[in-house]
Amino acid sequence: MTQDNGRLLKKAANQLNRNFDQFAQQYGLTSMQMAIIDFIGRHEGRVVTQRDIEHEFNIQRSTATTMLQRMEKKQLIVRQVLKDDARQKQVQLLPDAIKLENVVSQYMLKENERLSMKFTYDDIMTFQRILTFYANDYKNQD
Repeated sequence: MTQDNGRLLKKAANQLNRNFDQFAQQYGLTSMQMAIIDFIGRHEGRVVTQRDIEHEFNIQRSTATTMLQRMEKKQLIVRQVLKDDARQKQVQLLPDAIKLENVVSQYMLKENERLSMKFTYDDIMTFQRILTFYANDYKNQD
């Protein structure tokens, strides 16, 4: 039996994005904006840079810039040049995003709990290894 794992992964990612977008839409967000709020919120007390966001989501600088500019227009974040490195921009949540931070993090936790209820710990560890391969190692293969 031949399986097209890449196609199945893409199909699952599309469904996951649709679910996230549907949830985010009720708050006037996209799934990516929601994920960025969650990422910054989980790093409370630590400087988060645009480069950190690019790395976390495996996106190009131009993509991150466009997304963050849109979030600035919605007054969700502010970007400021770092004092000790003018090439870097710190990204901070503004009050509107801080209000959404708990809702977003609760949604993310709920999604993780759904997985934990359906699959064993070993299943989830295997799944994470496979996803890590696709996210990090796969691009380095011939």
